[in-house]
Amino acid sequence: MRTDYVEDNVFLTWQMGGYHTKSEHFNWYRYDILEQPRYPQYPMSSVIGYLTGLKDYSRGFYSNLHLGKTVNDIQYEALFWVDSNSRTEPTANGEYDTLNADVLSINQLNDQNELTFGAGIRYTKIKVPTREDDFYSNMAPYQRTSDQGTQREQIYNVFSQLETQLTDKLTSSIGVKVEHFTRNDTTELQPQLRLHYKVTDDHQLWTGIGRAVVTPSAVDSSTDLYMLSSFKTPILGCNNSDPKCIYPKLVLTSGNSDMDNESVVTWDAGYRGVLTEEFALDVTVFFSKYKKLRMLDNGQRLCHYGECIDGTTQPGQLTVDEYNLSDALDAQTYGAELALFWQPTENLNFNTSYSYIDTQAECSSEYFSCTTSDFGGYKGIYNYQPKHYASVQMLWTINPQWQIDWWLKHKGSITSNLEGRKYLPLNSVDFKAPAITTMDLRVAWQQKHSWPLVEFVVDGLGSSTYEDMPNKAPLEETVFMRLSWTTL
Repeated sequence: MRTDYVEDNVFLTWQMGGYHTKSEHFNWYRYDILEQPRYPQYPMSSVIGYLTGLKDYSRGFYSNLHLGKTVNDIQYEALFWVDSNSRTEPTANGEYDTLNADVLSINQLNDQNELTFGAGIRYTKIKVPTREDDFYSNMAPYQRTSDQGTQREQIYNVFSQLETQLTDKLTSSIGVKVEHFTRNDTTELQPQLRLHYKVTDDHQLWTGIGRAVVTPSAVDSSTDLYMLSSFKTPILGCNNSDPKCIYPKLVLTSGNSDMDNESVVTWDAGYRGVLTEEFALDVTVFFSKYKKLRMLDNGQRLCHYGECIDGTTQPGQLTVDEYNLSDALDAQTYGAELALFWQPTENLNFNTSYSYIDTQAECSSEYFSCTTSDFGGYKGIYNYQPKHYASVQMLWTINPQWQIDWWLKHKGSITSNLEGRKYLPLNSVDFKAPAITTMDLRVAWQQKHSWPLVEFVVDGLGSSTYEDMPNKAPLEETVFMRLSWTTL
């Protein structure tokens, strides 16, 4: 729901909404780990699984208020946002509440200079499951937990930007944002500089450089992810098919609150031109350097066959391996993007694009997963990504009531001789993937502006199950209807 109010030099926009989704997974098991194997000669008999299914709920509510007023040629704006959502999916199970407030002023200092100044604050509260005393009873095959069931954090920022008309054709924009994160008590400086050159009204050039940081998260710093697994004992004479040689194992990926924030410095340049009344073209080249990306360390074995290094014991002869998140990975990317816009008629638009991107990652050889072995490791996850992307989108307004849109997307294949199985604890990683071509379709109807907008959407039309990227969850054709209503 949205409401707008505009009068002279004052405007106000208020929106609110919510969502509720549900998905069911029928092939879902929960497990009990017994103190001792039910059959002593078969170690895995200490793990008892039973089919329960999983109902994944995702619910949310949001509301925002955007208002502004112009006083003595200075434009003032304020934006307030609140949202609350929850999920039951095991890797994201929890409740998440956010309150955000931003204010800014835009002051036309003179004919050549415009100054923007602003500040913001964000308050976040999350609740995630904690490890219970009966952890090994009715446990999911994997789940995210934390020692801190309720977590609170604040983010404060101030920013300023000066836009200057240097000549009739050349404009500069220089800005800086200072942001403080209470989660890890860090303060980050994020400057940027941009230049825009207007060759003619129809042909423009631009370039810029800037630094940005990723907001530290509970996922990286204060939550742990466990996964129930198994391993083959290295006893001489054992083979993979002998159940007497297979033991239960718990793999624990632990957050690390001592990591630095992920950051990126990006330079880009481009051309934008109106070629004819029907055609427009955008060309961009870019280069980015990323610092402090996340990876896992070499890990350690906390418990072996139920006996732990701290003197405690685990049920069911359970082995426990722990891997801690680390910020030891850096990467760089470069590439180019080409976009062509064609409007053959007033009601019909085509948007086409092609992108090429190459990524190379580096990290210290002290980590097994960063060696130059044939297993690739964490470098391989970044280095072996699709390099070619292309898309064609059609937007057709048939008449005032009906719209049809489709979007054809293609992603290039990945080829590699890497096995990708060593040093990556949670899953074996495949560095090969076929090319993927999918189509999304949207049909919309609205009798008149005061009526609801009815949309029928198909994502992945006619597609069989596929992975958007290697080692990601499989995607399927998704069909849904959406109703929205706007009043003025």
